[in-house]
Amino acid sequence: MKIFTCVLVVAVLAVVAAGCGNGGRHASAPATTTAAAPAVKTCKLTPADHRAIAKSLRDIRRLREIEKPLHTFTQRGTPAQQSMTDRFLLDSGNLPINTRAHLLHLAKAAVGLCGLCFGALEAEEPVVSVRLGKNPCGPS
Repeated sequence: MKIFTCVLVVAVLAVVAAGCGNGGRHASAPATTTAAAPAVKTCKLTPADHRAIAKSLRDIRRLREIEKPLHTFTQRGTPAQQSMTDRFLLDSGNLPINTRAHLLHLAKAAVGLCGLCFGALEAEEPVVSVRLGKNPCGPS
């Protein structure tokens, strides 16, 4: 029992000590680093891409509205959820990979109570394309 108490005290002290490493800086002071972060390639979006993103975001808002009154998980969801999920997949179909991946992430959060909707969005996740080295700015 003494060993357990000692370990617990040491663990608590370690957690407290880890939180005290502010070094006298205020939380609003900007941190400057000299190490460069890996460059993330930003994709140039066409006007058609911007329209598709706007449509996809409207679809996601509608999915959230549909799910708001629901309280229980069902495998099939509602017909409205299924229809809007299909519409979202069609509207976001030709977007660049990393843009589409972000929109899919947002859409999956909006259909958490519909098993088939979530599965359909999960199946469209472009992880394999990115892992295989495909151009993240090209269509998926």
